[in-house]
Amino acid sequence: MNSEKLTIADVERLLSDPSEDARAAVAEKVASQFSDVELAPRERELAHEILGFLVHDVALSVRESLSRCLTGNNAAPRNIVLQLARDIDQVAIPVLERSPVLTDEDLVGLVYYGSPAKQCAIAGRREVGAPVSEAIAHRGDRSAVLTLVHNSGAIINEAAATMLVKRYADDADVAAPLVQRGELPALLVERLIAMVSEQMREYLVAQHEVDGRVAASLEEQARERTTTDAITRMSNDDLRALVAQLAENQRLTATLILRAACAGEVRFVEAAFAELTAVPDERLWRLIHDVGALGFRAVYARAGMPEALYPAFRRVLDTYHAVRSSDGTLDVELFRFHVLEGLRETFEQIDADDLDTMIDKLARLAVAPQGTKKQNVA
Repeated sequence: MNSEKLTIADVERLLSDPSEDARAAVAEKVASQFSDVELAPRERELAHEILGFLVHDVALSVRESLSRCLTGNNAAPRNIVLQLARDIDQVAIPVLERSPVLTDEDLVGLVYYGSPAKQCAIAGRREVGAPVSEAIAHRGDRSAVLTLVHNSGAIINEAAATMLVKRYADDADVAAPLVQRGELPALLVERLIAMVSEQMREYLVAQHEVDGRVAASLEEQARERTTTDAITRMSNDDLRALVAQLAENQRLTATLILRAACAGEVRFVEAAFAELTAVPDERLWRLIHDVGALGFRAVYARAGMPEALYPAFRRVLDTYHAVRSSDGTLDVELFRFHVLEGLRETFEQIDADDLDTMIDKLARLAVAPQGTKKQNVA
């Protein structure tokens, strides 16, 4: 890029040389001036006037030159950048992707009235504010929506996510990345997980002629694995809300609780047993962690958990207490390694190379119906 100062000769050249190349060269030089903090007021005013003239140039190469040179310029005139952003895609996309002078209000308007290519450029910006995400969720082309949900720099709030679920209720490609986002409310995350796993079951039955019961089992496994992954990113309040919703929808299963336990998410285990037993939190904590084997045994029975899985829960809790450091931190990888080894020892008849497979196979042992019958806890 030519970084020399704009001179009167450039202005004369612009007026006297009608060639497209000459105008493009001046456009590049003028645009570069706005990154120069030493530009005098009169020089800046002159450069602004020239840009205002060139932004309407009939030659595509001239407008492309302006767009390319003003893309990352913090000092670029907003009205010029906006004009470029409203131009055809070839001119607009560079500034839509990276220009820092465009406001959320500008971008929202450009989403509503822009082409799919422009929407994609906006959705892929390094940072996308919540109002812009909402606009894309409401009016964005599917390609822009996919760009948005994969953009870690985009803020997707509850309003945007809810609209995306409404618009793409049957589209797992949109729903699946949303599940992985940490800013979504727990209740919406669980709804998304259920939706994606249900689609997987229907696909297996329809496309691969998988037996309905087998497909349902695979669906539940996929849902529980994804839920467990989401749990690790949740606050305590969100986790509590999730547990309540899972219980209400009869999805607070023994295998889900076991998966969370194997992931080191004892918070979820405590919240789940509190929900299933109605035992106050402080007392429940003592029964699980302080009273010893008999305390947890009583809690487990009151929760109506399948007897076949009790040895697995007992082994996981014992490992948790053994591996956790004195300051309360937990090396999750080390913990999971010892959990798998312990479960292999406890269930010698089960062959599994990883924890998820082990839990999938343990689920077959849980033949007793899960209930919520309350028993007295000693």
